[in-house]
Amino acid sequence: MKRLFYFAATAIVLAACSKAEDGNGNTNGSNNGNNNEVNKDFIENEGSFTYFGDTYKTVKLEDGTVWMAEPLRYIPEGFKPSSDPEDDAAHIWYPYIIKDGTAVAATSEEDTKKYGYLYDIQAVFGKEVTVDNFKSFEGLRGICPEGWHIPTRAEFIAFCGSSTKAVGESSNISDKNALFYDENYDGAKIGTLNEAGWNMVLGGYRQQNSFTTKGIYSVKPVISDANCTVSGYYGNPALTYIMSSTGYNPHYDSKTEELTKIQFFSLMTTFTKAKYPEGRLSAAYCTSSSGQQVRCVKDKK
Repeated sequence: MKRLFYFAATAIVLAACSKAEDGNGNTNGSNNGNNNEVNKDFIENEGSFTYFGDTYKTVKLEDGTVWMAEPLRYIPEGFKPSSDPEDDAAHIWYPYIIKDGTAVAATSEEDTKKYGYLYDIQAVFGKEVTVDNFKSFEGLRGICPEGWHIPTRAEFIAFCGSSTKAVGESSNISDKNALFYDENYDGAKIGTLNEAGWNMVLGGYRQQNSFTTKGIYSVKPVISDANCTVSGYYGNPALTYIMSSTGYNPHYDSKTEELTKIQFFSLMTTFTKAKYPEGRLSAAYCTSSSGQQVRCVKDKK
């Protein structure tokens, strides 16, 4: 039944790439970003751009790359954000906050502006992710504005200097020449990125470990003095994922041989008092059906 639901949702997605809603539910014209049509609803300025009426800060880093300095909150036509993380058919979910140990959907305009929406891969690229196509999304624009794209694993490695290994690699990656690499963290320290104007938003993610498990807003662990020394982070989810366009690997049930999940690389936060008390960023795996933040990066000329 779940797979039938996915195919039905795919039909909606493929028909839904000509318009978009803003955070207030208003519909605007657009495309899904995978063709060369000029987007008339995109205005780029120094240090910001406006995309379908929403203005986003951008930052140019020392290596010349230009990134969004806040999460995306764009909604393609045919989608409506859900406040229920168990709603697999939504593909886009509201962000959330943690109150008394419980995740509560954050549906106000103020909250969505701060945290952005949480997207799965299907919502971002306009098609169902399959074993045959999961490697085909590398570097694509997706729902980013014209001239921007969903970051690749390589761009995240150049950024933070650390990644879990890919298929065919013998070990995890550590690049000491990466822009924000911190040897003590074997990755990037969140505070260093913030000082550079990247503005990491600790908004958590919609966790779905396989196609057959229920989606949940990730609550545990919560950032606290037990795993972090930066009091300004306390109360936020310790695990936040930012989407990349690089596929990792499909996984199958060892007994039934049924496809259970397809993983992509993402930028992931980690907090531990002993090793990463100020928060670490590295590239790691996340399932294609999980809901993640999106940060677009500008195409190189």
